[in-house]
Amino acid sequence: MNQNVGTIPSWGSRLAGVEGLRAAAAVAVLAYHVGIMASDQVHLGPIGQVFLPLLGQGLPLFFVLSGFLLFRPFAISIVRKGRFPSVRRYAINRVLRIYPAYLVIFAVTALVTGSVYIKGSTHGFGPDNVGRLTDPFKFLANALLVQMFIPQYVMSGLPVAWSLTAEITFYVMVPLTALLSAWLVKRGANVAMALAVVPAGMIIIGLGVTTWGHNAASHLDYSGRVDFAFGQTASAVLLRSFLGQADLFGYGIAAALVVVFLNERGVQRVSAWSKVALFVGGVAVFWAGTAGTMSYLSNLAGLASALFLLAVVLPSSRSGGANALALFLEWLPIRFTGTISYSIYLWHLPVIFWLMSHGLTVGDSALAMPFNVVLVLGIVLPLSALTYYAVERPAMKRKKRPTRIPDSPHQEPLASSALS
Repeated sequence: MNQNVGTIPSWGSRLAGVEGLRAAAAVAVLAYHVGIMASDQVHLGPIGQVFLPLLGQGLPLFFVLSGFLLFRPFAISIVRKGRFPSVRRYAINRVLRIYPAYLVIFAVTALVTGSVYIKGSTHGFGPDNVGRLTDPFKFLANALLVQMFIPQYVMSGLPVAWSLTAEITFYVMVPLTALLSAWLVKRGANVAMALAVVPAGMIIIGLGVTTWGHNAASHLDYSGRVDFAFGQTASAVLLRSFLGQADLFGYGIAAALVVVFLNERGVQRVSAWSKVALFVGGVAVFWAGTAGTMSYLSNLAGLASALFLLAVVLPSSRSGGANALALFLEWLPIRFTGTISYSIYLWHLPVIFWLMSHGLTVGDSALAMPFNVVLVLGIVLPLSALTYYAVERPAMKRKKRPTRIPDSPHQEPLASSALS
């Protein structure tokens, strides 16, 4: 029987290192937001000019992971010409994964602690913009995660929720694009080419929207560019939508196809040099994003994240199992942080807002930033663990679990996957 890529953990189960990558993404985003809430001393210094933009690329990693994890079971079914994953089961699982924790945290921060945006992120952090969300229509739009489709509601509510709207749109696109690939295969197209259409199309769309945004805002001053990208404008609706982030999901899907096709060819081991090359390639792409192409930093960060992801999930050249980098990311504190990373992502900015409004941050200098990161983590981690065990985990236990994905491509594939 052919063994799959990443046999420890087994194919179709949790891949080693993925939770660790989620942990890195969540902590990076948290540190980034601590930094941008600080003073001009931080923004104009080396931290603001170099390190903050890099920390801000945790979100592209989240999108890449979504593309990788969610499209992979559909790709397996198409490659093996087996049963198509159950779209109904997939949809139920996605709702259970996103909404319960979000609704609880949104309700607490919007109605109790008053630590959400009332107007939007371009209106500052004063009491006229950070507080309780009492507008019933705006509250409902945010509860349903459709606020980013309505220009006057853009960036209102839970500060990071804009990305969830893009994520949910991607959830809808996954089975539709997979059906397109399956249709192309039935029409006689090469399987690899039919599947490659999906990430290629997403990458073209995402880069196209990004390029349009840069060109359209090039004549604006700083304030105008911020409003163009994050204000209550139609351009912000487009740029913050799935279309504006499509290439990031596409890089993750491309990485999933690499893993699927290696598995189908019976590849059991990937050389250490190949993984080093992937890692170095990711570093080089990141460097390119900060060296003269900052406008495309997030796009390049998505490509780099896909290369890092492959370096983690491809198996060891010695044992055929998880490689050294993946095993490091499986260290219990890192893995647990990744497990509760969704709640970390939702909680951290409201906690930062609450600390700022009560004057409880350590300071606003560059030297104070590490202490503020530790302070925010010290509050967010227990809150996130509580939310995970009280809300996320019970909801995920209600997810419909299919049978394990078979190791052999000759066995019947699943009706669905154990989606993360």
